[in-house]
Amino acid sequence: MAAALLPGATGAASADGPAAVVAVSVITRDELLAQLRAVPGVRAKYREEQHMALLAVPLVSTGTMHFAPSDRLAKHQLEPARARTVVADGRLRFADAYGRDEVDLASNPVVALFVESFLHVLAGDVATIERTWAIGFSGGADGEPQAWVLALRPRTEPATKLVESIILKGRGAKVERIEVRELGGDRTITTLSDVDVAHAYGEAEAAKVFAVAP
Repeated sequence: MAAALLPGATGAASADGPAAVVAVSVITRDELLAQLRAVPGVRAKYREEQHMALLAVPLVSTGTMHFAPSDRLAKHQLEPARARTVVADGRLRFADAYGRDEVDLASNPVVALFVESFLHVLAGDVATIERTWAIGFSGGADGEPQAWVLALRPRTEPATKLVESIILKGRGAKVERIEVRELGGDRTITTLSDVDVAHAYGEAEAAKVFAVAP
């Protein structure tokens, strides 16, 4: 296992020399995936920026994101307008002030590509991820032993026709940034904050969070 040597915050200086040095392990890909698999649930705030060639400024939305293993995901958009997107039971449901819509992921491979790839990463499901994506991993990003970068590059259609890469960054079991780079040059950057990876959704809470009607 790789290790980074950092000045020991708890090491005491001796009379004869400098403070002790503590070896800190750098997170590996297998350790990251194991940590993700152990997460009971995720709750976080998000800020999403859509950078599109046809627009002079990015489209920005904010809200909260919720994940319950292994296949339930919800985005509660608060700004610029309230909306909900919920993925559960193989379907994507959306609701806003103008109405509702529903997509069967099995019959829409393009939508399924983006939604299910993120779900599989959050669930630490490496076998399923590798069916569609080549995985690049770097631990110890920015000099922090638990910081990491996960780079997904498409191996199969429809991903090879749509996406250049999906780059995820985080610390430990926390995903903190997702950037989707499309072949046409458009990008979507999602930044997560106040990430709680110890949130277990009870039955009553899950019924509210993973429903399109608040």
